[in-house]
Formats: sequence, structure tokens, C-alpha cells
Amino acid sequence: MAEMLNENFNLLRQLFSDCLAAKSNPTNTKIDLDEKLKLGSLLFVLIKKINRMVKYRVRAGREELQSQKSLVDNNRLHLQNLLYEVNYLKREIRHCYQFKSQDEDIDICEPDSGEVNELESSHKQRIARLERELTLRKQLSDDCAKLLNAKTKVFHEIITKMENLATFAPSLRTLLKATKPLQEALQLPLEQIWKLDYKVHLLPPSLYLAYVNLRLIEMEDIHFKINVMGCEDEVKNYEAERKQTHITSLEKDQFFQPHPLYLQMMIQDPDFMNDSIVVNFYNFSLLDLVTGYCDIGFNESNIAIAETNLLQDFLKYICENDIGEIMPYAEINLKIEKQNLTTEEFYDYLGLHNFGKPYRWVQEVCGTSSLNTPKTTNSQNQKIKEFAADVVKRIKLYWNSRLCLSTQIKAFMNKNLDNYMDGKAANCKPNCSLVQWSALNWEEYEANTTTMRYIEEELVDASFSFYRAVVVFSSAKMECLISISNKYPHNAPLWIITVHWNGHHNALNNSSIKFMEHWTNSLCDSKNTPDLLAAQLLRTMYSFDIFLETEGPLYQPLEYNKEKSFIKSFSKRTRVRPYKRITSGANNYFKQ
Repeated sequence: MAEMLNENFNLLRQLFSDCLAAKSNPTNTKIDLDEKLKLGSLLFVLIKKINRMVKYRVRAGREELQSQKSLVDNNRLHLQNLLYEVNYLKREIRHCYQFKSQDEDIDICEPDSGEVNELESSHKQRIARLERELTLRKQLSDDCAKLLNAKTKVFHEIITKMENLATFAPSLRTLLKATKPLQEALQLPLEQIWKLDYKVHLLPPSLYLAYVNLRLIEMEDIHFKINVMGCEDEVKNYEAERKQTHITSLEKDQFFQPHPLYLQMMIQDPDFMNDSIVVNFYNFSLLDLVTGYCDIGFNESNIAIAETNLLQDFLKYICENDIGEIMPYAEINLKIEKQNLTTEEFYDYLGLHNFGKPYRWVQEVCGTSSLNTPKTTNSQNQKIKEFAADVVKRIKLYWNSRLCLSTQIKAFMNKNLDNYMDGKAANCKPNCSLVQWSALNWEEYEANTTTMRYIEEELVDASFSFYRAVVVFSSAKMECLISISNKYPHNAPLWIITVHWNGHHNALNNSSIKFMEHWTNSLCDSKNTPDLLAAQLLRTMYSFDIFLETEGPLYQPLEYNKEKSFIKSFSKRTRVRPYKRITSGANNYFKQ
């Protein structure tokens, strides 16, 4: 439409120009001028029509736009109404949740008859509630009066007993002073006991609760001791510093300083009275944290113990997935970060000062929550007591097993197996003999090609203890690599066997050696065997004898004769050897 209007205007402009030119030039005829005027008038009419059409279309567009705007406004208003209704309903729901009757906890009586209408029944229930509430209030008032009278009576009794004690104390001190030689002769250190009791009351709440529960265990077990270590004067200085100085203005050394008093738990084994394990509990009051540190008291100098880490800190194996590498509560990390110290630096600080690690089981023994508030209810105290007894039992189990293990290793280094032989059975000693038992380091163990399968399967790592055993029978030699986990006895030692006789035989190239390894490693501590490592060694030596006695006849000249009692040398397609030893009376039998 706009293009047509522009074309008409251009044509009309051209006609006017021609008319003006014709008027100024008399040579043009009058007829041409009239035709052009007629054509111009027609163009004016056409332009007027087009202009009218343009106005009609503009008005129609405006009317349609107005209708669409009205529709949008209506939809927007409807949406706002819906949002208002939703918010109103949410507010009413919150009010309903917040509503609570004042007498919901009062037991009511059942209506006498079910024939009453709903309104009358609700009214009777309300009256019954109010009557029940009035009765309870009267009972509680009487109980309160009785308790107040009892409190007053007990208060007067306390005053009377304190007065009697004040008059009796000087005479008691004189008597104790006079009987001091008798106390020394009877070995009754009463003053030391009183001094210890005084130190106990200076302990922080968490350590005090742990001491009370562990003291009950000490009274039942003579091989368990719990002591309070530290100086009372340091406690006074420690408390004075925190009262005079605001927590935010304390220096790092003061902020991370534990309480001067700490608990020392000592455990001994009846069979190893010269050896002991000591566990110290330290309380960091500003961090709401308790740490545990393990110290081994091994009295006898032993080369085997010096070369291995069998008696290192094993507190991280007391409870599963609790190795002390993670803070028990998240707010402790925030407190450490506020002191411009990372968690790793705090762990380094604990290790540098031998404060141990923040194990979760230590927090449970001390009965602390995230706010370091001791649990005081009877049921919670009973749970803490049972858990503390279970922890002591686990530590004693680990300690006893480690001591037995060290005793076995010492005997192996001295090539002494007599104490682990079954003396009742005939021919109980194996024909082969142990000629060497020595300790290895991780690099030496890792360098052996036969150990790669255990390393790749992550069954062995650098934290294990490693040994090498050499067993000889005539010209044959068996080399065993033993790895002992720090979780012993829960994880049995793993053996890798290599036989040097007519070649090199191991589990990778000989199925007989593979079965031998499986037979040795299948012996676990399911029966709580204290001499587990010795039992594995003897089982391996018996298997070595059986291997040579069954394999020997296949080679010439004959070097090994059949000396063990077994029916057949091989079984099934896998050619399983009779490694299994069965003791019956005074005889030993071997079977597949």
C-alpha cells in the first residue's frame, strides 16, 4: 500500500510539471493539457482512497492491540490472585502446625454413654480434661511441699555433720600422724590415695567421666591400672590464664595447650609382666577435643622387635574405620582455621608433642559430644561404661597377640621350634629344618617378582612387617616371604613360597606350590590361636616334606623316600598333593 501511494504521488508530481511546461509553451495544444488535468484529478481520487484505507487499517491494528493488552492484563491479574491464594494457604498451614492445645497431655475419661451427640461429648471431654488437670496440680503441689521439707531436713543434717567433722578432724589428723609407722609397715599409702583423689577432682569433666568408668574396670582387673598424671599447681596457672585472658587474644601455643592433667591407662598381660602398654588421654578444652597416645613399654631388648613395627601404635585399629585422621566434629576444624592453622599443621603439632590423635572411640570413652558436654543420664552412662570395657578388652587382645607374635619371631630367629611342636603325636617333627629367619624392608620385598600379585591386589603395602624364612631339606631349599599386617590377628600373615629344587618353583609356574600357598594362607585366627604364625610355619614345612616325597620319585637318582603316611600322592586332574595333616592318637596322617 505504501509503495502504491508513493508511485501515485510521483506520477501526480510529473503531471503538474508537464502542465506548467505546457502553459509556458504556447505551441502545445489545449487538448493535451486537458487530458493531463483529468488524469491528475483521477490520481487525487486514488490517493484519497488509499489514504482512507491506510487509516482504516491503522485503526484496526490499534483495536486488536488493545484487545490483546486487555487479555494480558486479565491473565496477569488472575496469576496474582492465584499467588495470593497460595501464600494465604501456606500461612494458614503454618498456623495449623503451630497450634497446640493447652491440655493435650492430660489423660481423659471415656464418655459414660455413646448415645450423646457430638457437641455434648466434646463438652464432657473438655470438662474431664480440666478436672484431671486440677487433680494433677494438687498432687504436684503436695509433692513439691514434701520435697521442700525433705530438702530442709537434709540441709540441717549436713550442717550438723559438718560441725561434727570440724571437731573430729584435728583428732583424726593426730591419730594418722601417730599411726604413720604402722601404715608404712602395712604398705597402706593413705596419703597418696587422698592426694590422688584430690587430683581426680581437678580433672576436666570429660576425663573425669572416663576415669570413673575405667576405675571400675581397674577394681575388677589387677593387670589394668588407671592414674591421673600432671601437677596440681599447673592446673591453677592454666585456669588463671584463661580467666584473665580472653579466648580470642590467646596465642597459638596457649590456645592449643592441653589440660595439665591427663589420664594414663596401663595394661599388662599375665604372661608378660615385664611388658606393658600405656595409653594417655589428653583434653584440649578450647577445642572440645580429647586425643589418645599409645606408648609401648617393652622391657626386654629384642632384635626382632627393633627391626619391625609390630609393637607400634595400633590404637587406630581398635575400632573399624577410625584411624584418627579425621576430626570427630566439624566445628573443631572451624576453630583451628580461626587460629590461622590448617588441619594438617594441627596433626603435625600433635605428633611433635606426642599428644596422639583424636580418635572417635576416645571421644566416646570420655562421653563427650560436639559441645564437650559429658553425658549424664543413667542409660548413657551405662553405654559409656560398656563401651569403655569393650575398648579395654580390644586393646588387651591386640597387646596379647602382638606379644605372642614377637615371642614366636624371637624363637624363629633362634631356630627354636620345639615349643610349638605337638609332642603327643609320633613323627610330629618335619624332616626339613628352618635355617634362617630374618627381617626385610619394603624395598626388598617389593623387588621380588613373586610379590607383585599381592601388591597389585593391594593386599600388602609398606605399612606391613616383612620377613624371609629359609627351609632346607637335603639339596632342596624353600624360601618364604612373609608379610604381617598391622591389623594382626584380624588379618592373618600372607606367605609367598618359592622352592629351589630341579629348577625354581613358585605359585606362578607350579600348581603344587600354588596349593601349598593356599593351604598355608588358609590358616586364620578363627579359633583365636595365639601361635598363629608358628602354626603357619609348621604347616608350610610339612607341606614342603610332602611336596618332596611326592615329587622325588619322578626324578633319578632317588633322593627323597616316602616317610609320611598318605594313601596316594596325587588326586584328581589338578594333581592335588596330600598337604592336609590329620592327627589321630599317636599318628599323623596326610590327605588331599
